[in-house]
Amino acid sequence: MVLGCAKTPQKIQNSVSKTIFFSTKDFRFYDLGLIKTYPNHTTLEIFNAGTLLLQMECYKHKVCLNQTCYAKESFSRRLLGEDTFDDLDFRAILLGEEIFFGQNKQTNSSGFTQIIKRGNSLLHYQVKEDSILLQIQNPQSKIKFALEINALPET
Repeated sequence: MVLGCAKTPQKIQNSVSKTIFFSTKDFRFYDLGLIKTYPNHTTLEIFNAGTLLLQMECYKHKVCLNQTCYAKESFSRRLLGEDTFDDLDFRAILLGEEIFFGQNKQTNSSGFTQIIKRGNSLLHYQVKEDSILLQIQNPQSKIKFALEINALPET
């Protein structure tokens, strides 16, 4: 008899193809991606010519990037180079949900916007019916992060 440990595959609840723009100081991408929703996490997979370039798994308290996991706070620090938005919920962003308990949320006819300033950093988060946009900038440290998720054009 052979015994071992293996992760039980989780049942996918939803998988949606999107056009993804992802930009950090080290990585810039604009192409097709998938957002997959599971019972306890959401995954962003970015492809180029059918090859998986980036897999970002977003859980409540951690983010795994290409199967290397970080506490949510460590991931934000790694991505942004500072702690200003270390409590940012990337899972909520991928799902187009409000962040920071709806702080500064302004609802409009096509969705909502949240603009949050912390220290020298400015976060702009906009959710519309067919798109999600997150931008974080700090002019002093020259940090820029952008994530844009759009529905695929109908053919």
